Amino acid sequence: MAEFTIRVYKNKDYNVVRMLFAEGMLEHFPATCAHLLKLPRSQFILFISFISLLLVSKSYLLSLISLAVVFMGGRRLLTKEFHQYINQCQREDLLDIEESYMASNNSCFWVAESDGRVVGMVGAQSAPRSSEVMLLKRLSVAKDQRHKGIAKALCVKVIDFARQRGYQKVTLETSMVQLAAHKLYETMGFQKTDDKVFPSLFGRFSNFSILTFEYQIKE
Repeated sequence: MAEFTIRVYKNKDYNVVRMLFAEGMLEHFPATCAHLLKLPRSQFILFISFISLLLVSKSYLLSLISLAVVFMGGRRLLTKEFHQYINQCQREDLLDIEESYMASNNSCFWVAESDGRVVGMVGAQSAPRSSEVMLLKRLSVAKDQRHKGIAKALCVKVIDFARQRGYQKVTLETSMVQLAAHKLYETMGFQKTDDKVFPSLFGRFSNFSILTFEYQIKE
C-alpha cells in the first residue's frame, strides 16, 4: 500500500509549497559549490590570490587566512545567487498558485501528502504558444520522504494529465547538479534535448548549465 496520496493543490497548502520549493533548491548549494571548486578558472583565481597575498604579507598563515576570507566571500555571493533565484520564482508562478495553475483547464498543481503532511509537489502548464507541449514544473519532494516513489508518481500525474488533454510531449528543465533527478527522468523515458548555460554572470563564469528533458507521449 502506498504511504502517500496525491491530490490537487488547495489554498491551505500555499506556505508549505513555497517552503518546500525553497528548501529543495537550497539542497543543491553544496553540489554547486563543489562544481565551482573543480573549475580550472576557480582554482587559478585561488592560486593567484594565495601567491599574491604571500608575496605581499610574507606570511603563509596570513595568506591562508586571507584566502579563506576570499573563499567565504565567494560562498556568500553564491548564496545570494541562490536566494535571488528562489525569490524570483516565488514572485512569478509561485506567488499566486491558484492563478498560475488552477485557473485553466490545461494547467494544474498537485501535492503529495503523507500522514496529513505535504511532502511533495509538482505543477503542469501548457507551453507558451503551443498546443502540443506540456511543461512539468516545480517538482520537489521533502528530503526525508525520498526513495518512496513520490517523485515518480508526481511525474506520472503530469504525463497522464497531458495525455488526457491531447498533448504530445512533456518537457522540463533541471540543473546540471541534480543528478538524482536526471536518473529518475531517464528511467521514466525522458530524453535530454538541450543543454544551455544559466543566464546570469554566475552561469557564464561557472558554465553552469540547465538541461531540458522531453517525454514523448504514446497513444
